Amino acid sequence: MIGDRPSLSVVIPARNEAGMLGACLRALADQIDPADEIIVVNNDSTDDTEAVARSWAGVKIVTERRHGITYARNAGMDAATSQVLARIDADTLVTPPWARAIRHAFASDPELAGLAGPAGFTRLSTGDRVGGRGVYGLFRAIHEVMVGSGPVMYGHNMAVSRAAWAAIRDGVTSGDDAISEDLDVTLALRQAGMRIAYDPDMLVTIAVERTLRPRKLAGYSRTNQLTMSKYG
Repeated sequence: MIGDRPSLSVVIPARNEAGMLGACLRALADQIDPADEIIVVNNDSTDDTEAVARSWAGVKIVTERRHGITYARNAGMDAATSQVLARIDADTLVTPPWARAIRHAFASDPELAGLAGPAGFTRLSTGDRVGGRGVYGLFRAIHEVMVGSGPVMYGHNMAVSRAAWAAIRDGVTSGDDAISEDLDVTLALRQAGMRIAYDPDMLVTIAVERTLRPRKLAGYSRTNQLTMSKYG
């Protein structure tokens, strides 16, 4: 892939995300170098998530009725057709150079399997100013020390090569109560001897207040331990 411009798919799992999804898709439409394919996985939504996705020209909709980010992620990644498969959440707002940065990283390194990037907080960000990056970076640094695996890819901002996904697809765990799905992908790539890099230009903002809900944090803590145990 070195020296080429790899094709890029973006997968967005979404369950009842009608209120967030439009802004997410607008940010993807405003890319300097837009993605070749955008896939919204409707995870059995009961609101207007699918209608919002259909209102954007060129967006592909995949339906996954089994509830859970693992099932929705798998359905979207399996449906993607590009050389590089990016994954974000419905509340992720990518910055204009985001897709270009992903393409450049994979074009420059034919051995690259996965790519992680930074995030700021949407409510603290305006225009070109992305607030909250320092706090996010501290969390990432602490988590990576705990995991001991170098860059960790998070579901709100990650990318893998198509070949890497195919190599680990049958080994990742399904069921949101059983696994931290993004850490699972990270450690599966590591276990397979594949390389993950971190690109500071792969910048997004996220609605961090949704992550900080006590029940959600408790769930992350529990599944993080389950995931770590899986890889011993």
